[in-house]
This record gives sequence, C-alpha cells and structure tokens, in this order.
Amino acid sequence: MAGLVGIFLVLAWAALALVAWLVYQLLRQNGRTLLRVEALEAEIEKLAAGGEHPGPRPFGDRSLAGSRINRNGLTPGTAAPAFTLPRLDGGELSLSDYVGRRVLLVFSDPDCGPCNLLAPKLERLSRETLDVSVVMVSRGDPDRNRRKVAEHRLTFPVALQEQWQLSRAYAKFATPIAYLIDEQGRIAANVALGMDAILALASTGTAARASGH
Repeated sequence: MAGLVGIFLVLAWAALALVAWLVYQLLRQNGRTLLRVEALEAEIEKLAAGGEHPGPRPFGDRSLAGSRINRNGLTPGTAAPAFTLPRLDGGELSLSDYVGRRVLLVFSDPDCGPCNLLAPKLERLSRETLDVSVVMVSRGDPDRNRRKVAEHRLTFPVALQEQWQLSRAYAKFATPIAYLIDEQGRIAANVALGMDAILALASTGTAARASGH
C-alpha cells in the first residue's frame, strides 16, 4: 500500500512539473510573439517615415492596437493628403492636378493578385466614364510595374510611392484599396478594401456626379 502511495505522489509531482513547464513555454512563446509584433511594427514605421524608429515602447504597449500609426483609413470629410510622385511613364503626378474633379485614388502592388484582377476593370472604367478620374499609386520595382501596366494596357496615370510612405499618409497599409476624393479635395467616402468594394465606390462616385452632389 505504501508503495502505491509513493508511486501516486511521484506521478502527481511529475504531472505538476509538466503543467508548470507547459505554462512556462506558453508564456515564453507569447513573449516572443509580442517581440515579433513590435519588431514588425517598428520596421513599418521606419519604412513609412523614411527614418529611424524612435525606440521600443513600454512592455505593456506592444500590441498593434497600441500603435501610433493610424491603420483604419481616413474619415469622410478629411482633406486628402497632398502628394507629388514620379509617374511610371515619366514626369510627376500631383493630386493638385485634379482640383475640381472627382478622383478614384487606387493603391496597388504588382505582386498583389487581387490588384491584377482589378486593373483591367479600372481601365474599362477609366475609358467609359469621364465623371471620375482613375489614378493609381503602386509600389515596388519600377520595371516590374511597367510590365504590369503593359500587360493590362493601362492608359490612366500610374505613380510610384517609395515603400509605404503615401499609404501611411492615407492610413491604410494594404492593397488594393481606394479612396474617392471629391472636387474640393476631400475624402468623399470610407476607404474601399478589395476589388468589389472599389468598383462599388467608383459607381457611387459616378452616380453622385450625375445627381449633382
């Protein structure tokens, strides 16, 4: 009987030790995950700002929710951030070139599958309507972007941002996304994320122009 009690106690201590080890590993892994999130966020901030990251945040503020970067998009009525970027076909493109016109500002990437599905639909929209001017801002290698423009036979202007700099100004690090900018240079609607939402936003802009709003 005493032998059985001894075996039971040994097994109980072994089970407790195993549980303690598992808890330790979970906490350790969680700490590593937090550090990876912080490192990724720091890299985004550094690339978007074009400078050095000011340093790590306190331990209790390592989540993306605690970031100082707005990732939720600009709200309607906000003045669209001005920009001047190099065009893929030469020269520069500025938002100020479109004062008095509605603009569908699309953020894209040559390695983004949904972006490549969207591109020919945007070209068709650009050709079929004069109510909304389609402007694309892409990123990455210029030659790769030019090949995509040629592949989809895009005729609307395509400009190139460095890393995520303009995306940061427009508060959305994703592709494809789009903003509708009104004639006064204000954000006319919430940011559209994905092909269907972007095409719906473009239709809204066309309808609003037709109704005189």
